[in-house]
Amino acid sequence: MRIPLVDAVITQVVALLLLLMLLLLEPVTPFVPVLQSHGNIRQSDQSRLYFDCKNLPFVRRTPSKLGDSGEYEMLIEREDNEEEEEEKEEVLLAMEQEEKEEELSEEEQERILIDESHMYLAIEYAKSRLESAGAYPSPTVGAALVASDGQVMGLGCSSYEKDAIQEALQQAGLDAMPLREWCVTWPSDSAACWKLRDDLAAATLYVTLEPLSSRKGEMLPPMTQLIELCGVARVVIGTPDPVPERTGKGSQTLHRQSGLDVSMGTILEEECLELVQPYTDRANTKLQIMARNHRRRTGRPLGLLHCSVVDSDDIEAFAQLGNAFGKSFGGQTLSFRDFGSYEMAPPPELVWAGDDEDNVLRNNNDDDEEEEEADLDSYFGDGSLSSSNRANGGNVIMPYYSQVDAVIGTFPRDGNNGPMVENNTIKSRLNGLKWLSTFGKELPKGVERILVLDATDLENLPLSNSDPNLPRGVDVESFWKGEGRKPTRVLLRKGRSSQAEGAARAAAEAAKAAAKAALATKEAIETGETESAAESAMEYQAAALAATEMIQQELSRTLAIKQKLQSFGVVVETLNGKDPIDVMEHLGRRNGYGSVVWRAGCWGQRGVQSILDGAFQSVSSHLAVDANGGRFWQQMLAERAVQGACGPESRVKVFCSDEDVSLEFCDSPNADGDCILTKDGRPVRHVRLDCRVALVEKDRLREFVIAPTKRIDQKFVEEKAPWLQR
Repeated sequence: MRIPLVDAVITQVVALLLLLMLLLLEPVTPFVPVLQSHGNIRQSDQSRLYFDCKNLPFVRRTPSKLGDSGEYEMLIEREDNEEEEEEKEEVLLAMEQEEKEEELSEEEQERILIDESHMYLAIEYAKSRLESAGAYPSPTVGAALVASDGQVMGLGCSSYEKDAIQEALQQAGLDAMPLREWCVTWPSDSAACWKLRDDLAAATLYVTLEPLSSRKGEMLPPMTQLIELCGVARVVIGTPDPVPERTGKGSQTLHRQSGLDVSMGTILEEECLELVQPYTDRANTKLQIMARNHRRRTGRPLGLLHCSVVDSDDIEAFAQLGNAFGKSFGGQTLSFRDFGSYEMAPPPELVWAGDDEDNVLRNNNDDDEEEEEADLDSYFGDGSLSSSNRANGGNVIMPYYSQVDAVIGTFPRDGNNGPMVENNTIKSRLNGLKWLSTFGKELPKGVERILVLDATDLENLPLSNSDPNLPRGVDVESFWKGEGRKPTRVLLRKGRSSQAEGAARAAAEAAKAAAKAALATKEAIETGETESAAESAMEYQAAALAATEMIQQELSRTLAIKQKLQSFGVVVETLNGKDPIDVMEHLGRRNGYGSVVWRAGCWGQRGVQSILDGAFQSVSSHLAVDANGGRFWQQMLAERAVQGACGPESRVKVFCSDEDVSLEFCDSPNADGDCILTKDGRPVRHVRLDCRVALVEKDRLREFVIAPTKRIDQKFVEEKAPWLQR
């Protein structure tokens, strides 16, 4: 007999079981997050789908531990068997792909190790020749040419003579000469030639710095052209060109135009950057940026004129070729002087004069030759145009002398070396040659020394140390040979020779008279005066021949001097002009130079006209100023004096800043701690002012802006402008 209460309980339990079975059998669709909307999805090898669920709506979530990314993750079980099988297949495919990628990465890793070893070889070779090669101021570059079997075919390092790539190819047996375009000479033996071609076709060229894709004047074609001509198929470049406007152009040219396999910046880039770091710092200074912008606009190098500024009425300054302080104050302070009375003069060679006659010009003391041989390396810094390194020992070489492509000295024309007659002797006019031969030899090996003179003065040029016109203590033979550095160059301007002109006029007149005499002889045949007319014609002809012979002798003498200079290794070139602007255009077109220092050799208006012609964009002037008033006052005095020497403000403007003035020149042991001397009872000092000059273009549109002003700080007034105090 059943108990009703038990039956009721059983019935409820069965109902609950049925309800539970229905709930369990109902399918549930799993939630799958969308990748684009909810972040990254990752899949495990157990067919589980993981996804980031921070701030995300979800269903049936089970919190898991904190993931590596710092976000909570949720695990969703997939209940569909078909989807689980598909996921397993996808996992297997992914694993197979990863294994293939691992196999490829091993091959690539081996290739990288090989590339690193060869690039390291190029770097070490460049470091080993850092001092002897003398690439400065150009970058130090290393190159290695490696065959397909790993054999090193050639190593190269950039120098003042050739590029690293050129040297590496030369060691491999391929001669390359830079003419208008690269001229490549293969071995004369046919078998050796084809073997070299095959080896190069499978070789790899490793170079630490991106090669140039642009010409450097007419003298040096693009290096990318040489790489293409040699036939290598693969190029590995350590680091891009640090000059912003050239970065990437060399590699693009090799890859896109030449079709080579090129990689850059992937192999030992940090080591390659370290190798060219000095060049990188130098290439991005204010001076070099100005030089590149100027050359891009004009095709000429940036001209840096180094000179003195003297009083036009100061006879002593003229007598010492700029190496003397101005003393003619005219009974007035410098602040009331006529600034238009200043003129340009040659720069001081060592230091200016002191008060006593024994200290007039230290470098004119021929017995003190050891002083001229002072070590100048400490003055070759990497400073910008406004650098003001202290000129210890009286040396006045500017820091930017070591940053430019060339330094020019001149052999002035007769009469152009100042107003003093005694300064226009041949020996006095050779001061430019004297400086280049003495202090110029301390310039970096890659900075070219250039002497500019008239072609008619070539016969007065000393070629040996025994020449009577040569200043004492000058080893001119070593200067001409230029061993261990960039060859010396002589630029011949078009000049006028009175002797040659007289001979040419005489030859022309004699030839004209001989022609008339010959015509008279023809007419005299009928009158019977043939003999006298013929004698006259022969006399005129003899005069013409004599004048012509004189011209030929002078040309032969000039040619012999040129050949003698060339036998020393000197580069002799003739200019199609005679002014500094013609020299600058020649150096820009011929050599692609970016910046050149010109040591002034002439006086006054000739320097002004050169600035107006556009030959110089910067003037570094040495002058004497009143020592009272502080740095600001001395800078203003110097700027006004330089403005007066450079020309009228209506045509040329002079600009400078606080960093452009150097007060650190001591010209006498009698000077005080601030290098101040007393002249005629007045405190004066030697300053150097580096100014930028700009030509005034009347037609140029100008925009005037009212600049905000503020009250001058009292401390500034007390220190630098005490005259403004009440």
